[in-house]
Order: sequence, then structure tokens, then C-alpha cells
Amino acid sequence: LTLLIFFAVEIFAQESSIDDFSNALKYGWETQTQRMQHRDILSEKTKLLQIYDLNKQNPYMNVLKSALPGFGHFSARRYNRGTVIFSIEVALFGTGYYFYDQAMNMYHKYEEADYIGDINQYYLDARTPYMYSQGFFVLGMLVWVYTAFDAMKVTKEYNIDLWNSITEDSGMHNISISPN
Repeated sequence: LTLLIFFAVEIFAQESSIDDFSNALKYGWETQTQRMQHRDILSEKTKLLQIYDLNKQNPYMNVLKSALPGFGHFSARRYNRGTVIFSIEVALFGTGYYFYDQAMNMYHKYEEADYIGDINQYYLDARTPYMYSQGFFVLGMLVWVYTAFDAMKVTKEYNIDLWNSITEDSGMHNISISPN
């Protein structure tokens, strides 16, 4: 089996020579000067990619950061969006907690009541704020889930903007390499 594999590799192997590799016309270079210019451009592009790699952000890491409302957006330097999301989250969960606290106060009165009329009234009074609290908590959770998806989108936009600013600062506007 080993000999069969060895002979199969030998049969199907392609012969290459240094002439095939060093043929400048193969890459579109007609002179040594063009070859050196392309090498310099490649070196500059490599430097730009290294700068980009050092500064880019991982979208999945920002999704994890967005577990704290708005933090993924703050990390991607989208401060206005992060502030709005943080404010909405605080408002929704805060309002949900407020109604939950009201419902629990009425429920404690319900538990301590002796008169059947008071028992029924306190129970009804506890149900309405409890339903509101559940609604606000659900809305808060929906916004929280949306924040995770939006953090990924915002991070990708940040990386694109980062690449554009790096290429503009370098003066190389004709670069065809993209971060995607």
C-alpha cells in the first residue's frame, strides 16, 4: 500500500521549475521596476492589514458585551446608539420593577386581609400591576435580544469604517483589499 501511494504521487506530481515561478510576465510585470513597485505596494498593504488587525473588533465579542445593555455599542464607539439602548432598557426594566413592587404590596395586603370583600379587591388590585410588570419585562427582554443582533451589525460597520479611515490616512485610495 505504501509503495502504491508512493508511485501514485510520483505519477501525478507536476514538475515545476524556478523559471515558471520567476517568470515576471506571468504576473503582468514587464520590467524589474514594475516588479519592485508591486512589491512595495504589497508591503504597504500588508502594513495596513496589520494595523487593521490590531484595531478591529470581534463582532461576537461585542455580542457578549451587549449582555450589559449598550456596552457592545459603546465598545464599537456608537455612543448615541448605546445611550439610547441603555436608556430604553433601564426605562423598561425599571417600569417593570415598579409595577411588580406595586403588585407585591397589594398581594401582601391580600394575604393579610380578613374580609372577603377586601380579599377580592386586593387580589384584583394586585393582578393589574403584575400583568403590566410582566409586559414591561417582556418588552425589556425583546429590546435586550435586539441589542445583541444590533451590536453585531454595529461592530461590522465599525470595522468597515476603521478600514476606510486607515486607507484614507495612508493615502492609498486604490486598494482593492477589503476587510470582508
